Amino acid sequence: MLRGDLPDSGLNMRAFIAIDLPSLVGPIPLGLRPEDHLTLHFFEDLPVERLATAIEAMVEAVIGSDPFDLEVRGVGAFPTLHHPRVLWAGVSEGAATVQSLVARLRHALEAGGFPVEPRPYVPHLTLSRVRSGRDARWAGRFLADPANATRVWTRTRVAELLLKESELLPTGARHTVRARVALPGASPPPSGPS
Repeated sequence: MLRGDLPDSGLNMRAFIAIDLPSLVGPIPLGLRPEDHLTLHFFEDLPVERLATAIEAMVEAVIGSDPFDLEVRGVGAFPTLHHPRVLWAGVSEGAATVQSLVARLRHALEAGGFPVEPRPYVPHLTLSRVRSGRDARWAGRFLADPANATRVWTRTRVAELLLKESELLPTGARHTVRARVALPGASPPPSGPS
């Protein structure tokens, strides 16, 4: 379940629990910097000593869950379409299942002593962040384009949750998988040649 070398004990890491997404369908419009995952929970500072507790919460959250189909479609913005700070694409198929997983995950994390987000979870793929007036003008045009309202960004079969460490580097964030938790109904990975 655990992958790779872990940081030394006594340290904290930025980390998040996520669903990985395959490559987006079709060309990516200029100006977008889409993430490759749906974030379900973010840890600002996760003590390495508490990593096992976080993974136990993930295991508890997926109990009784089967793999499911997920589709990312359309566009939206936080906090509003008229004042966008984050451009996103919503989850259409699989949204209720993702919300249920997040509710169970938050409950398990809170029971494990982790702070959880009090706001309702909105399943979404972050497409880009608006950082300047120029970005805001471009975002307005992007959000107003009717073709984007129904665009399918990606489809996948969700069979596992990942816990990833996020390191901030001058070239951008580097994400390293620290744990994988399969949904119980998922098929085991294929074994090597016989």
